[in-house]
Amino acid sequence: MIGHARVTEEIREVASAYALGLLEDPAIAEFEQHLAECPVCRSEAQAFREVTGELAYAVPQVTPPARLKTELLRRVASARVLVRAAEGVWQKTPFPGIEIRRLFVDKVTGAVTSLLRVAAGAVYPAHRHGGVEQVYVVDGDLIFNDHTLETGDYEVNPGSTDHSSITTKTGCLALVIHNVADEVFSSERS
Repeated sequence: MIGHARVTEEIREVASAYALGLLEDPAIAEFEQHLAECPVCRSEAQAFREVTGELAYAVPQVTPPARLKTELLRRVASARVLVRAAEGVWQKTPFPGIEIRRLFVDKVTGAVTSLLRVAAGAVYPAHRHGGVEQVYVVDGDLIFNDHTLETGDYEVNPGSTDHSSITTKTGCLALVIHNVADEVFSSERS
C-alpha cells in the first residue's frame, strides 16, 4: 500500500478489521507500517478504534442464568490434574523446619492441596482456617495443644475456626487440604 489521497471502501474494511483485532500476521505488521506513512489510513484506523472502544457501552448488561455459572464451575472442577512423584518442589515456609509442596489450587473455592513436611521440633504458629481444613498424617506425629495426630490419623476442622500452634516430636509428613484465606497469627498468640 502507498499513501492514499482519500478514504475508500477498501481502506474502511482494512481499518475496521485492524481496530477490531481481526487482522492476522503478517497483515498486521504490513498495515501498521503503512499507517506510519499514510495519514488517511491512520485517521480512519483511529476513528474505528474510538468506535470499537464505545461498542461495549452500547451492549445492554445482562446477568447470565445461574445454570450457566453452575455449568462453568462444573467444567472447571472436572479438569484433570496429575502430579507425578518427581514433579514439583518443596518450598521453604517462613517457619524454620517446615516445607510445603503444593499439589493443587482450586481457583474457584480457594482450596489448596499440599504435602507438609515438618522437621522434629519445628513449630507452625496458631492460625485461623479460611475454609475447611483436612489433615492426614502420612508419617510421624503432629502435636496440638489439646491432642496429637499420629501416622494414619485424619482430622477435619471447619472454616472460620482457630487452631493452636503445631509441633512434632519425631517429624511429620502430612497431606493437608487448606484454604488460600487461612490466616497465621503472630507468635505471641500461639
